[in-house]
Formats: sequence, C-alpha cells, structure tokens
Amino acid sequence: MSVAVVNPTLPSERELEKNPALAKLNKDNPYLRSSDPSLITDVMVTQLKSASTAAEIEGAGLGPEYAVGQGVNSNGFVIDISGVASTPENAVATAVALGKHLEKNLYDAQKINGADDMYLFTSLTVVAPEKPTEQFSSRLRSVIVVFIGGAVLMLTSVSLGVAVKKARLRKQARKSSSKHNGSDANAADATDDASSHAAAEQPDTSQENKTVAQGPVLVPVERTRRISSR
Repeated sequence: MSVAVVNPTLPSERELEKNPALAKLNKDNPYLRSSDPSLITDVMVTQLKSASTAAEIEGAGLGPEYAVGQGVNSNGFVIDISGVASTPENAVATAVALGKHLEKNLYDAQKINGADDMYLFTSLTVVAPEKPTEQFSSRLRSVIVVFIGGAVLMLTSVSLGVAVKKARLRKQARKSSSKHNGSDANAADATDDASSHAAAEQPDTSQENKTVAQGPVLVPVERTRRISSR
C-alpha cells in the first residue's frame, strides 16, 4: 500500500483577521518549522522500521519481515508499505496494521507541543493493499545459499584430499629414495671390503719375479776326477 503525507491547510492572514479565534489556536508543530518539508515523512519511515514496531507486529501474529520506504522516485511525501507473511491474509493484515501505525505515529509526533489539529500533517491512503502475490526470492536465496555452501564444502574437501594425497606421495618418494641410497651405499661398502680382503690374501710375487729377471740361475756342477791306471 501507499500512503501520502498531506500538508495542513494553514489559515491566511485575512482569515485570521476575520476569525480571531483562529489566531488563538496553538500552531506549535515542530515539523512545520523545519526547512525540509519532507522531514516528517523521514521520521515516519524511521519509526515504522524500528525494532519496537517490528516486535509489536510480530507479537500480533503478523509478518515481521515487512518493507517500508519512500515512494516512487523517492517522493518525499509518499510512503510505500509492503506486508510480508506466510499467508496472503497475514500479508494484507500486516500492511493494514502498518498503515494504522503510521497514522498514529504521525499524529503523536506532531502533538508533542500540543499543536492544534489544524496545524498537523495528515495521512491519505493512495493505494490500498492489493492482492498479495507469492514471492520466491526468499526460497531462491535459501536454495542458492545451500548450493553455494555445498559447492564450497565439496571444493574444500577435494582440495584437502588432493593435498593429503600429494603429501603422502612425496613422503613415500622420500622413503623410497632413502632406502635406495642406503642399499647403494651398503653395496659399495661390501664391494670395497671384498676387494680389500682379496688383495690381502693374494701373495706378493713381484720380488721373486724381479730376482729371476736379474740373471740366469746358477746350477752347481759336480766335478768328477778321472783316474787312469798305468
């Protein structure tokens, strides 16, 4: 629904002269003295959006998720009210209840200094609550939030699984490399030990070969004495 805030019709100087009683009326409305004529509308929107109003609406069994704002093109003297509830009846009832809150708040705010009703802004319903329509935005938002949450959780799980797998493979590779290097070192040590042992057991014939090479071997020849008989 849409509600317009209407300026009061103030008496002219001529009317005041003709009717002196009008001059005696209390015209102390603080919102009439404001340099911003739409101040009263801003105050009404703020009050309707307050937590106390939302709690009162909810306490009456109506929809607390209503919307209140400036009219089309941010018209300073039109207030748009949208009732939101789980059923069409409650949605309409919420908008109507907010309209009554607006009317009461508008009156009380201007009577703070006891101004006469002639000097008060009044409310005028421009558009009555229309037939409510079901909105899927809230459901769609819930579905989107659930979908995004599931996607994020899935991606996180996959990333964590990949990271764990890579870490496991790196660990196995390091273990395999360590075992391979250890086997090579042991084999090399064993080869060196075997070579050293074989060298120690093999006799050194270099000296004998050297002696033989120096000259022929002298073999002693037994001398025989020939005796002749005469």
